[in-house]
Amino acid sequence: MKTGDKLLIAVVIIFSVCGLIYFTLNPAAKGSMVYIEVNGKLYETLSLDRDKTVTVHAAGDEFNVVEVKNGRARMIDANCPDRVCIKQGWINRAGESIICLPHRVVVRVPGEIKGVDQVTY
Repeated sequence: MKTGDKLLIAVVIIFSVCGLIYFTLNPAAKGSMVYIEVNGKLYETLSLDRDKTVTVHAAGDEFNVVEVKNGRARMIDANCPDRVCIKQGWINRAGESIICLPHRVVVRVPGEIKGVDQVTY
C-alpha cells in the first residue's frame, strides 16, 4: 500500500466520522403524524402518539400492513414480490418515508426539513 492510498483512506475515515457526528448532533425534527398514500391520494392519517396497526388495501388483492408504535411507524407486512418496504425499518422524523413501488403505497412523516438540502442558481 502506497502513501497516497493510506492518505486517501485516512481522509475518507475523517469525513465519515465528521458526517456521523454532524447527523448525530443535528437530528431532523421528530414528526407527530404519518400520512399513508395510495396512488398519490391520501388513504389515512395516523398520529404517532397512538399505537395502531392499519391494513392498506391497494388494487385487487394487494395489501400492506403499517404499524405505529412508540412514536414510530413501519411496514410490517406486504404481499409485494420483493418486500423491500418491510426492510426499510422504522421512521419518525420529518421527511422520512417508506415506499412500496409495486403497490404504489407511500408512508411518510410530513414536516419541514431544517437546513438547506440543495441550492439552485
